[in-house]
Amino acid sequence: MNVNPFGRATRGFRLPALVLVILSIALVGAACANAPASSNPAPTAVAVQATAVPPAPTPFPTVINNDSASGARVTGNFVSANQAAIAFQMPGRLKEYSVKEGDKVKAGDALASLDTTLLELQIAQGQAAVASAQAAVNTAQAAVASAEARLKQTQTPASAEAVAAAAAAVKAAEANFARVSQGPTADDLALAKANLDRAKAALDQAQALYDRAGGATNPYSGMLPTSVGLQQATAGYEAALAQYNLAKNHPTIAELAGAAAQLAQAKSVQASLVPTAENLAIAQAGITQAQAGVMQAQAGVNQAQAALDLAKANLGNATIAAPFDGAVVLTGPKVGEYVNPGVPIVTLADLSKMQVVANVDEITLSGIRVGQNATLIVDALGEKTLTARVSKIGLWATTQGGVTSVPVTLDVTSTDANIYPGLSATVQFEAQ
Repeated sequence: MNVNPFGRATRGFRLPALVLVILSIALVGAACANAPASSNPAPTAVAVQATAVPPAPTPFPTVINNDSASGARVTGNFVSANQAAIAFQMPGRLKEYSVKEGDKVKAGDALASLDTTLLELQIAQGQAAVASAQAAVNTAQAAVASAEARLKQTQTPASAEAVAAAAAAVKAAEANFARVSQGPTADDLALAKANLDRAKAALDQAQALYDRAGGATNPYSGMLPTSVGLQQATAGYEAALAQYNLAKNHPTIAELAGAAAQLAQAKSVQASLVPTAENLAIAQAGITQAQAGVMQAQAGVNQAQAALDLAKANLGNATIAAPFDGAVVLTGPKVGEYVNPGVPIVTLADLSKMQVVANVDEITLSGIRVGQNATLIVDALGEKTLTARVSKIGLWATTQGGVTSVPVTLDVTSTDANIYPGLSATVQFEAQ
C-alpha cells in the first residue's frame, strides 16, 4: 500500500496513472499561458482517465460453440458427387483418345480405345473354328440318321424275294472264293503252256527270217517285213509268258482277300434281312456310337464358340465409354503406351454436382449436424463465396498428428462458378 499526497491509501499500480493525469493537466495549462493571443478561442482541454489494458491474447483455432453467434472453420477440398477414374478391363496398347481434357461428354460416348489388330485376328480364327466344328456336328448327325435307318431295316422282316436273292448272292460268293482258293486247274496250266510254246516257236521263226535278211548289220533291216514280224512275235511271246505265269502263280494274296471280302459282304446282307437279337444289338450299338460322335462334335462347337465370344467381348472392352454425363477432367497414359487393366485412362466428373469433403476434429464435430448450412470461402474465386449444406457425416474416424477427425461431406449449392475437383475451400459452418 502507498500513501498519496491526499493521505489516501492507493494500490501501487494506480500511482503512475494519477501522476500522468496531473502532468498532462499541468502541461496543457502551461501551453495555454504561453500561447499568443488569437481571435480563435482556445480549445477546452478534456481530462481522460487512463486505465491499465492487459495484453491481447494469442489467437487459437475457432471451436464450435452452441452458445456462440459464429460457427467453426475447417479446410476441405472440392470433389464431384459423381466422379470416376475409368480404366480398361484388359491389357493392350493405347491406340487413341476420343476426347481431351475439358470436353463434355454424354453417357455412352467413346473415351479411348486400344489397338485391336490381334483381337480381330482372333475373332476371324474363332469364326472359322466354329464353322468347322459345326460341319463336324452335321456329319455326326448324318451318321446317326444312317444308323437309325439300319436299325429300322433290321427290325423290319425282308420279303421272300429279298431273302432268296441274298441266299443266291452268298452261294455265288462262296463258289468264287472256292475257285480262287483252289488256284488254276491242270487244263488251265496246259492251255497257258501251249500258248506260250506257240508264241516261242513264232518268235524263233521270226528271228531266223530277220537274221537271214542281214539282221542288225543290214542298214535297211528296219524297213523289211522281217523286222516287223520279229517285233510282233516278241510281243506275242511276252503276253503268253505273262498269262502262263499268272495262271501258275494263282491265287495271289489280293485275289484271296477280294474273294473273302465279297463273301463276307454277301453273308452280312443275308444276315441283315433276319431281325435277330444280335443284329438288333449291333444296329443299336451303331446308333449309340453315332450319337456319341454328335456329342463330341457339339462339345467342339461349344468350345470354339466360347473362344469366339471371349474374343468378341475383349474387342468390346477395347473401347471405354462414359458411364454418365460429365466433363473430362484428366487423361492418363500417352497414345502408343502399353497399359494394364485397372490403370486410370480418363477421369470423368459431373461438375454440375459438386461437394466439399473436410476432416472435422471430434471437438468441433459435436456442433455439426446433417442439413446444417455453411459458407465456402474459395481462394480460386477471390472474394466470391459459395453456400453449401452438410449432407453426410462419416462413420470412420482417423487420427493424425494426435488429432482425431471425421470426414464431413457438404453439397455445394448449384452455381456457375469455375470450381473443379481438388480445389481447396474454407468451410464456415453456421452456428446451431
